[in-house]
Amino acid sequence: MTTTPPAAEFAESSRSASRRDPEAPAARQTQTAEVPVSATDPLLRHLSDRAGGPAGRRLRPRRGAGGFWSIPRVLVALTVVGILLSALSGQYCRINGWGGVGVYHWGCYSDVAALWGSRDLNVSPWAPFSADLASFEYPAATMAVASFFAALTHWLAETTGGYWGERGGLLYWDLTFLVAAVLWIALVLITYASAGRRPWDAAIVALSPAMIFAIGINWDIWPAVALALAVLLYQRKRWLWAGVLIGVGVAFKLYPLFMLGAVLVLALRTALRKQERNHDVDLVVFAKVAAGTLISWLVINVPVMLINFEAWARFFVFSSERGAGYSSLWHVWMVLGEGPMPETVSALSFGLFAASCAGVLVLGLTVSERPRMVQLLFLIVAAFLLFSKVYSPQFMLWLVPLIALAAPRLRDVVIWNAAQVLHFWAVWMYLADVVGDHLPQHAFDAKLYVAAVILHMASTVYLMAQVIWDMARPQRDIIRAQQDLAAAA
Repeated sequence: MTTTPPAAEFAESSRSASRRDPEAPAARQTQTAEVPVSATDPLLRHLSDRAGGPAGRRLRPRRGAGGFWSIPRVLVALTVVGILLSALSGQYCRINGWGGVGVYHWGCYSDVAALWGSRDLNVSPWAPFSADLASFEYPAATMAVASFFAALTHWLAETTGGYWGERGGLLYWDLTFLVAAVLWIALVLITYASAGRRPWDAAIVALSPAMIFAIGINWDIWPAVALALAVLLYQRKRWLWAGVLIGVGVAFKLYPLFMLGAVLVLALRTALRKQERNHDVDLVVFAKVAAGTLISWLVINVPVMLINFEAWARFFVFSSERGAGYSSLWHVWMVLGEGPMPETVSALSFGLFAASCAGVLVLGLTVSERPRMVQLLFLIVAAFLLFSKVYSPQFMLWLVPLIALAAPRLRDVVIWNAAQVLHFWAVWMYLADVVGDHLPQHAFDAKLYVAAVILHMASTVYLMAQVIWDMARPQRDIIRAQQDLAAAA
C-alpha cells in the first residue's frame, strides 16, 4: 500500500521554499486547499497509522466545506470545551473565596480576585488612577480594563443588591473571566486565519492546558489577542495597522513590542541581501510598523499620564526596582543559595536578554533561507521569559499562539505543555508551603519546586532549539513543507 511520502522528502522534491515568500498572506493562502496535517507532522502521521492511515493526496478539504461543522465552528466548539474546563478548575475559589492556603492547593489563585481588595478596587473602581489609594503596578491599558470591570461590578452590585451586593470580588472575577473567554475564542479564530493552509494548528490554542489553567489568573489574554491580530495584519501587509495593534498590546504588557525586533531583522536582511530585495519587508515597512506602534501607544498612554503621571509610572518603577520573582532563573538561584541583589538581577536579566536578541539578529541574517517572522518573534519572546526577573504562571499563555504558528509539531507541543502544567502545580504547592497553615504532605519540597522550574525552562529552550533547527534547515520546517505539499498538489 502506498502512502504519502514524508514531508521532508516531499519538500526536497518540490520547488525550493526560497522561491516563495514564507510570509504569504493568510488571505491568499485560504484560496488554496488545505493539506492534512498528518501529511507533515511526524507524530500525527504515526498516530494516524493506527486509525486508517494518513490522509492521501486525493483528500483536499477546503475551508467552508463540510456542512455546518466547518473548521472555524469546530475550533470554536473546542475552545468552549477549554473554557468550561477552565471554569471548572476555578470552582473551589468561586465557592470558597480566594483567601487562605486553599487557593494554592486547588490551583485557582487569581490576581484579578486578589487585586480587587488589595488594590482598593472594592473601594473605588478608579483606584488605579488615584494617588491616594493603593498602587496598581500595571501598564495603562490594564489599568483601564481593571477599572472598567470594577466600575461595572460596582454598578451591578448596587443595582441588584442582595447576593451580588455582598460578593463583589466574585462578580468582578466572573465578569473578567467571561470577557477573557470571549477573547480566547477570538484568539483561536485569529490564529486560524494566520495559520494559512494549517488551520487545525489553531486547536493548539483552543485546548492547550496552558490556556486552560492561565486564562483566569490575570489580564494576559488581552495583549495576546492584540499581538495575534498584529501578526495577522502583518501577514496581510497592513503594515501601519499591524503596528497599531502592537502598540495596543504594549499598553497591556511589554512583550508585544518584540514583534518590532522580528520585523527589523527581516528588514535588515532585505537591505543586506541583494537576492532578497524583492521582498516586501524592508526598512520602509519597518518604519510604518514602528510608527503605528508609537501612535497607538501614545494615544492610550498620554491621557493616563495627564490624569496622574505617578500612577502611570508605577509599572515602570516597580519593574525596574523589583528583585527576583517566583519561578525565574534568579529565584532558583536564591532558593539554592544566597541570590544576587535586585540591582544585580536587573543588570543580568537585561544583559542576557540583550545578548539573546543579538543572537536572534545574527541567526536571522545568516541562515540560508529567509526565516518566517513568527519564528523570530517566538525566539525573542521565549528568551525574554527565560531571563525575566519573574515567571508568573500566566506567562505561559504568551507563547501558546506563537507555538501554534512557529513550532506546531504535536510532539513538541505535548512536551512543552506537560512541563508547564507540572510547573503550574509546583509553584502553587511551593507557595502553600510559604504561606503555611497546612499539613507537611500538602506542599512541595523546595527541591521539587526547583526541579519543576528548571523543567519548564528546559521545555522552552527545547522549543527554541526546534525553531532554530527549522530555520537552519528549512526543509525540516513542517509549515514550509505544508506549503510545498500544497504547491505540488
